[in-house]
Amino acid sequence: MLLWQCQKKLSSTRHYAVSLNLKPFVFFLLSCIIASVYSLIFDINDGWVFITCCLIILIAGLPHGAFDIYILDDLFKGKLFLWSLIAYVGLVFITAVFWWLTPLTFLIVFLAYSAIHFGDSDWPLYSFIYKVSWGSAIITLPCLLSADQVTSLFAIILETKEFPLIAYSLGFIAIISTIFCCLKNFTACILLIFYAALCKFGGALIAFTCYFAFLHGPRHLGRWREKLPDRSNIQVYLITFSILVAIVLLALFTSKFGNLDENRIFIEIDQAMIRYTFVALAALTVPHMVSLLIADHFKIKH
Repeated sequence: MLLWQCQKKLSSTRHYAVSLNLKPFVFFLLSCIIASVYSLIFDINDGWVFITCCLIILIAGLPHGAFDIYILDDLFKGKLFLWSLIAYVGLVFITAVFWWLTPLTFLIVFLAYSAIHFGDSDWPLYSFIYKVSWGSAIITLPCLLSADQVTSLFAIILETKEFPLIAYSLGFIAIISTIFCCLKNFTACILLIFYAALCKFGGALIAFTCYFAFLHGPRHLGRWREKLPDRSNIQVYLITFSILVAIVLLALFTSKFGNLDENRIFIEIDQAMIRYTFVALAALTVPHMVSLLIADHFKIKH
């Protein structure tokens, strides 16, 4: 009887510990459940779904990138701050030009770069290998479980015909990286299971939207707000709004309308939104990571 009571108490303690560890991720888990149910009931291939996902990604991602202005302000003073802003904007344009010149190379490098960034931001206290594994799982699970949609998305981003070999090759990495993460961290394992389920039922874009908007973005921004408190939100929101409007206008003005019917026009806008959302995130991620590396060098830990 005593042994049974001890085992029951130990089991309750473990369940409580798991619940406590998952508490910071409750919105992400709920978003995965809601999005999965929605995907099973409604048509997820509707153009409005893709446009909505792009807008959510931008609204979630731009503020934590715009917060870099406060990181730079904390690191550099006077003219050095001005030069740091110029360098930041310069990196944005260099990244965009790199995509324009060699889109395939840019895509591969950016995916690898993003894997490191996601792992470093989501699990800052873990080893470099674990960080890369987590980021790789986030990037490659959609390739494994939603390969057709990923192939189509890559074709839109690269403005070329579909090339499924990229997605299928990355899918193999997902198996290794996910198993490694699950063996090292039970909380991460639960998160990846929910993420994988959404990749399967909702597709790559919806799954990544939930991850980016409800896990990566809020955790990253929240951590930096704790490190640099008492900073106004006005500049962050102004920068976010300005870039968001610019991307939407760019998508509208670069869509090839011509004499297309209404449905085809919508497809053109849809593809342009996907393309420029990706390029905007990529162009902003490079200077964003550079600023974080500099901050880390000066012991401003995130």
